[in-house]
Amino acid sequence: MTKEVSTRENVIRCPECNRLDSRTTGTPLEHLKLPLWVFSYLLIESIELFPLGLSASAICRKLSVSKNTGTLLKRRLQIFCSDLIPLIQEEMVKDLKKSWKGKNLPESGDLKDSIEGKPVVHTDTLALFSASQRANGYRKRFKHKGQTASIYLTDSVAEEKGKYQIGTLCHTLAIKGGPVILSSVPDQKQKSLQPLFDFLPENVPLFADEGIPWMERYNKNFRSINHSARAKDGKRNVWARNRWCKDGVHNQVSEGNQRIIKYSFLASYSYFKPENSTLYLNEYSALKAIRVYGFEKLVGKKTLKKLWNVGKGYRVPKKFRRIDQKPINLLKNRQNLLYPLPTIFTRFHSDRSRSRKSISKKYRFLLDQNHLFSLKQAHIDYLDFMESGPQQRKQKEKFYNSIAYSIWNQLRSDNDYHLLQRDFKELTTQTPMIRIIQRWAKLGIAEIKQVGKNQYERKQFIVKKLIPELPDVLYTFDRIQYENNDRIDENVEIVFENPMYGGKNKHGINKKRMYSNSIHLTLSLKEID
Repeated sequence: MTKEVSTRENVIRCPECNRLDSRTTGTPLEHLKLPLWVFSYLLIESIELFPLGLSASAICRKLSVSKNTGTLLKRRLQIFCSDLIPLIQEEMVKDLKKSWKGKNLPESGDLKDSIEGKPVVHTDTLALFSASQRANGYRKRFKHKGQTASIYLTDSVAEEKGKYQIGTLCHTLAIKGGPVILSSVPDQKQKSLQPLFDFLPENVPLFADEGIPWMERYNKNFRSINHSARAKDGKRNVWARNRWCKDGVHNQVSEGNQRIIKYSFLASYSYFKPENSTLYLNEYSALKAIRVYGFEKLVGKKTLKKLWNVGKGYRVPKKFRRIDQKPINLLKNRQNLLYPLPTIFTRFHSDRSRSRKSISKKYRFLLDQNHLFSLKQAHIDYLDFMESGPQQRKQKEKFYNSIAYSIWNQLRSDNDYHLLQRDFKELTTQTPMIRIIQRWAKLGIAEIKQVGKNQYERKQFIVKKLIPELPDVLYTFDRIQYENNDRIDENVEIVFENPMYGGKNKHGINKKRMYSNSIHLTLSLKEID
């Protein structure tokens, strides 16, 4: 395919068999009826106007085309920019690996010297085109808190208008002086945000605010800044002066990008529908990356080969008999880039918000600590289950929680280990007690140790409280957990002690024997059962 057709710029021809193929098949310019220079003009114009966007109405004015033509040209440009997102992510990963090479940040102290001159990923979330009270039928959204209150309508208003989400929630991944990756998300829950970090290298330095406390469990180089820090001198100042930057940790890169994004989108588009948000955000990310890396670096030789990956066209034999093929409409790719809007039935914000509001006041401050994040989720799961769970399992949960509170009330509040002094002989099995202490050990409620001379001795447990209050959690298994045998991951520490001379108390162990000449082995209860 080396020959061109002088009257058709998007067609190439084989000089031997006269086979004709299109240059634009399989590209965003497939079936383009306008000259090819129109698209290149729009691309250059978009790069020059950045950070402002080139709207469809602006395209109509510049090219003197109809509204439908201007909108289709805008969609072609957005699909072209969306194809560059994987290439941008590859360049980001290369820069991060080259700069850090597996190095870790200091656990404490000032990080300014460690991060100076190196790329650091900053993340945050932005609400675009937030809804006013007038758009919500003049009703306040008491159930919604945070940024999601700005993009969703009240359930009753949504049923009347036939739409639920009217704003866009934008997640930002940015590097100082580098590219930015924007994604449209339904909320700020872990299941929505965590997949957006999968392309980053393992344990890459990541700075954020306190909106993603769960990240420190997956990235040991994650650091967060508390924007709500209070001043030590509360009489003179309310907020701390280091609530924006502390020890070199800040989130100003992503927040600065979000300010530019919000103002440029308002100036360029005024508003766009949430289902098209992915297209607009990908366009912004690609244009920013072209400014940073350059178009030639993003679209290298390996990518340029795709231009000649032409599809099935039609063959012109010597008898000039033409065989037409069914055309492939590339604009169908737009359906894959549409953001799926949540509905009242698919979004469970109502039940979740009721559960969070029903958390007792004595637990709220305790469960807000980052290291107790799993315990908070377990308590919320319990509240959700008690609203909609099966009645038979509810009764069993109440029985388990009554035993848990009986054990908890035996323990004193001092920071010391206490021997469980109740054998629960009235129970037909020891399974409830063992299951309870397993859950305590897994969720960080208490530190559990099994003590004895050997593994054949009667099981005795010593317990140390780690929190002042005991919240309700689920202790029973559902069928899926039972079949998957989730107990394997729930471990307690087992202490096998050397025999010593000395008197025993009535419970078979004394304090002197408990803390001397012990050999610590960590085994699961399943292994000794």
